[in-house]
Amino acid sequence: MSVVVVVVDFLKSIPPPLTVALVQLAPILAAARHGLQLLSWRRSWYDATLAVAAWWALCLFSSFALRYLLPVLVLLAVCIPASPKPAPTTEQTLQSAVTDLTTIHALLPARPSLRPSKALVRVAALLYIPYLLVTYFVPLPILFALAGTAILTARAPFTLTVLAVFQRSAWLRWSARSVAAFLTGQPLPPVVLSLQPTPASPTPVPSLRFLFTIYENQRWWMGLDWTAALLPSERPSWCTHGPAYQPVSPPNAFSLPAPTTVFIPDTNGRRVKRTAIWRWDEPEWKVLVRRDGAPLSRVERPIPEDGPTPSPATGLLGKMRESGIISGDKSPVEETHSDVDEDNISTDPDGWVYGDNKWEGASGKGGIGKYTRYRRWTRIARVHESVEVVDDGPLGVEQSVDLSAPAVGTMALPAPSSPDEESPLRQRLRRALSKPSNNTVN
Repeated sequence: MSVVVVVVDFLKSIPPPLTVALVQLAPILAAARHGLQLLSWRRSWYDATLAVAAWWALCLFSSFALRYLLPVLVLLAVCIPASPKPAPTTEQTLQSAVTDLTTIHALLPARPSLRPSKALVRVAALLYIPYLLVTYFVPLPILFALAGTAILTARAPFTLTVLAVFQRSAWLRWSARSVAAFLTGQPLPPVVLSLQPTPASPTPVPSLRFLFTIYENQRWWMGLDWTAALLPSERPSWCTHGPAYQPVSPPNAFSLPAPTTVFIPDTNGRRVKRTAIWRWDEPEWKVLVRRDGAPLSRVERPIPEDGPTPSPATGLLGKMRESGIISGDKSPVEETHSDVDEDNISTDPDGWVYGDNKWEGASGKGGIGKYTRYRRWTRIARVHESVEVVDDGPLGVEQSVDLSAPAVGTMALPAPSSPDEESPLRQRLRRALSKPSNNTVN
């Protein structure tokens, strides 16, 4: 077993559209990272102080600049020559884009918890009169400059130090909570006395939840009822969402992505190891069901068992094609992808959505003219990521290569013992034809 770190695996592990988007957005991501680092005071104090000074200049001299300098700025923007032909994209460009995205996600502030609407309305009503008085005596440019300064220095080291000192004072904490309770109209939280300090809880590792959706497709054939035997020109029996309809494994054989380890540089030049591990967040697959007048729900249903799938090119279906009932490649069924929201389409109790021969006219009821149907199997998974700083080394995606393992991708199938041996498909078709043929389209 050996571990290989290859930078080019960045291109193999993500789809080409995402690669193109990352490369094209690399300059914007770099600018956003520099801006967030400036707001977070992660760069030099000189740059942050210049940003505060530039904000005050913009607020105080904006009217003068718009009146006298706007034509000059427009002329300069028009006269500046276009940038030369960009340099070819390298792997370093993609690595920088991924690093910038990671830094932006780490520097974004946490979303504050909003209070109830009644409390917000009460705060706005109580502060409206003081706001009018302040704007009457203090010019708006000064107020905007002060507000911007508060935002620009909110994450400065000296601001965090002052806040930490204030939080140590019980009187200041009680005063702030009393003012907040008066403005919002909510009672003060109860005081909890503790003789021993509570140990700090470990910081939870952020995780993401993904909803995997697999489409199960079937077609109605005379004498066979509903089967997974579909035409070659239409979607597979198990596939992803349209319009691509890429074939996937059925739910009982669907597996999550393998653990992935990526080595990328951080903003301080260190080598960071990020490991993503997938786990199921639900025990079983569920079918999306929406009855008339009811919201969309996820219901557990038995997963279809694996078995031989009838092929339209053999047996009864092949005879139907040869006789002209199924035209085959001469006039294949052209499936169209509708823009209708599938979450608003009604289903039957088992989640099936029925359509015509071209998968159109979706409804939750089968009947005459309904020859196709599909349902959606869903299951939620969670990806956990661990981040740690490691020693210097190559960058890229870590792959485990087992030199002793046999090649995967081809499988030798046993040859039939004799050409006259009856296949399971022929046996299934013979049993279906031997039954009383009183089937109708469901």
